[in-house]
Amino acid sequence: MTPTLIRILTREFSHTLVQCRLSHISQSSNETVELSFYHPERSHSHLVVSLMPSNPVIFMSSEKTSALPKPPNFCRSLRKHLEYAQVMSVESEPGSRIIHFAFKTSEGLFTLVFEGIPKYPNFILLDPQKQIISALRYKNDVERPVLPQSVYAPLPQPAKPNLWTLDAEAFERLWQTAGYPALGSWLKTEFLGTDIELNAYLESFGKDAPAEWVKTKADIEQGRFKNFTLIPGPPPALKIFPSPPARQEHAKVFTTANEALEHWFMLEIRNHHRQNEKMLLEQNITKAIKHEKRILEKLKKDRAEALRSDQYQHWGELVMAQLHKIKFHQTQIDLEDVVRGGPDPIAIPLDPSITPLQNAQRFFKKAQKGSRGLEMVDKREKEIQQRLEELKSAQRSLPSLETRDEVKKALQHLFPVKQEPVKPKKTKEEKVPTPNILRNKISKQFELCVGTSAAANEYVTFQLAQPEDLWFHVRDLPGAHVVLRRLQRDNVVTDDLILLAAKEAALHSKAKAGTKVNVSYTFKKFVKKIPGAPMGMVSMTKEKSLSIEL
Repeated sequence: MTPTLIRILTREFSHTLVQCRLSHISQSSNETVELSFYHPERSHSHLVVSLMPSNPVIFMSSEKTSALPKPPNFCRSLRKHLEYAQVMSVESEPGSRIIHFAFKTSEGLFTLVFEGIPKYPNFILLDPQKQIISALRYKNDVERPVLPQSVYAPLPQPAKPNLWTLDAEAFERLWQTAGYPALGSWLKTEFLGTDIELNAYLESFGKDAPAEWVKTKADIEQGRFKNFTLIPGPPPALKIFPSPPARQEHAKVFTTANEALEHWFMLEIRNHHRQNEKMLLEQNITKAIKHEKRILEKLKKDRAEALRSDQYQHWGELVMAQLHKIKFHQTQIDLEDVVRGGPDPIAIPLDPSITPLQNAQRFFKKAQKGSRGLEMVDKREKEIQQRLEELKSAQRSLPSLETRDEVKKALQHLFPVKQEPVKPKKTKEEKVPTPNILRNKISKQFELCVGTSAAANEYVTFQLAQPEDLWFHVRDLPGAHVVLRRLQRDNVVTDDLILLAAKEAALHSKAKAGTKVNVSYTFKKFVKKIPGAPMGMVSMTKEKSLSIEL
């Protein structure tokens, strides 16, 4: 934000926002605030403040962006103090990069201060006593701290004359006193309120620059600036003053600074994302190159080890040929070269923790592995070298990637995402319904469970019954499995309970009325399934019996 652009925007904001009420406050990111305004006779407008460190910007937008799900602290402070407040004035000092928005509330006149200073941008909320309530960016490591409950003071400025306070005569006099130096660099170093574009524009008028400055300043104050040129870039650039035709290729011209800044902001956000993605791609390439170089170093060691396969074979043969000379737990031995007939003895390192025969086997294994590994090392080295060439070529071509699509395409080509194999879904096992059984709670200590079918008998015996529960069944006749369940572990079974359960088993059998039947019973732990037998058929041991008359 240049001082010239700030003056133009201040005038546009005054016509658009004064007497409007602040209807909604939100933040679309940690560095972007959006204030929505309402006036019955005007269209809805949204003031966007974005504190990008290199390019802080403020403009009016016709569209509202989505807010963060949880409002940050600064957003909550604005809602607490300024919601439904009325804009009373929008002011800026000529030559500064600071805009003051005054809001009328029931508690007094609050102020929002936009500081569009590169590297140190801020958006600060002040109370009626000009004390800081909250700020979008707290900076304690710059020229002045921005802390709550402290009195607001703008950034200190060097002791230089402000170009915006000079008329043509004062301008001419100071320039003459300096010896008519190059105007652009002189304005930049000796005055406040200048910028690169303004300096270059005035320099193009030569000796007529003082008169042109007075005319330009009057045009700005009276709103006669109607051509704002946006050059798409990247990076996008906004030109206030007329530029050479060559620089305006693919440029768009807007009649207000707000319109131009809104489009510039959209392009700048895209450019910012592109730069971030490009930076990420560069980091990934650098990391991948280092990784491949480390693999090459390891492959060199593997190659050296593989080249020793012949030596390991020779050592293994010597050890096998002279096992009788090697004692256990030796770390090294000198053996005569009886295999290849060398003149000198050969020093062979040994592992003292294993036998001489195992040492020979270890040498043969290394020799075999080395002969196979050499081919694999050669193949792998070629693959790594090709990968390095590809990465280095991509690194050299990074400056030529201009669009986000090109960056994404390069990223996907160099680092394709591995798709995980789709795991087959586990089929849900069908739940087998619990068979119908009869349950009779005798007391708090015992329960009688009676099967009504083969499946119910199976369930009663092998699902409900515990090892120490008593199990009953009529001998030599089809009938129900009956279990006398203990509801508490230490309950004592009485003869009456055994008789009751035996009668229950007799009643639920195929025995005819008026006959006597024998009911066998035993602990459930002695009841076993019969392999291959139909459901419900069991065998038992250690049983006892009772005679029951039906």
